[in-house]
Amino acid sequence: MVRILKPQEGMRIYDPCVGSGGMLILSKQYVEEHGGNPDNLSLYGQDNNGGVWSMCKMNMILHGIPDANIQNDDVLANPLHLEGGELMRFDRVITNPPFSQNYSKEGMKFTERFQYGFCLENGKKADLMFLQHMLSVLRAGGMMATVMPHGVLFRGGEEKKIRLKIIEADLLEAVISLPPNLFYGTGIPACIMVCRAKGTKPEAYKDKILFINADAEYYSGRAQNYLRPEHIEKLVSTFDAFKDIPGYATVVDRGAIEINDYNLNIRRYADNAPPPEPHDVQPFRTLFARRDDRRRGVS
Repeated sequence: MVRILKPQEGMRIYDPCVGSGGMLILSKQYVEEHGGNPDNLSLYGQDNNGGVWSMCKMNMILHGIPDANIQNDDVLANPLHLEGGELMRFDRVITNPPFSQNYSKEGMKFTERFQYGFCLENGKKADLMFLQHMLSVLRAGGMMATVMPHGVLFRGGEEKKIRLKIIEADLLEAVISLPPNLFYGTGIPACIMVCRAKGTKPEAYKDKILFINADAEYYSGRAQNYLRPEHIEKLVSTFDAFKDIPGYATVVDRGAIEINDYNLNIRRYADNAPPPEPHDVQPFRTLFARRDDRRRGVS
């Protein structure tokens, strides 16, 4: 995800569900590895778990980032990164939010973040609420990448309405299917959704979405699966090229999405299922011919 977003020095990088801070640390390392000044990078994060928040703060210190701005509260209810009383804006937003959470609108601050709609509060479907928060804090020209459960790609009801509006606003750039059992503690199939701030897609990408089906590209471990460097390289280079690769990636225009009723199920557009194996039917032909001969009395 860091390699997809390509953070650069001078940017503000934000993880609204920061956990132990790994994505922020990797963003800093990416800038350094690509010749940028990692000290000229502003890192921000928020997490609602006090124990995780303190671990993240310690992790930042251990990695030489003592000035990272890490806050502790529920980011949907009370985002704490503000500037002049308004939500702070960021160049890159990168996160792995908790899947299938409930949330409450009561007491929620900055409800204007959710301009595309509200999911059910008690349906364990806050996933697109997190995504809308990320979109709302993007600077002009900003990008975001988030891990999401596959359900947000095809579920109906309020989620479909939100998905439709995000597609019509041309914010979604890519949907990437990940291998199963990739994340510790959950076997739920996951994907990466990559979005850009409104009106900032490159001209060649406008009204198009890249679907990458990478769910068969992994190394199988005992407890969980892993992405090897070659798998990551293929995924990132495909994203950068933004073109079709048979059995792996497809660029789809908005018209095709509309025909499919705004269903973003990845296999509809990038099916990596192997072709059916050919079967030798000659033994069956011989068997049927012998049966017919017997019926006709032919020896």
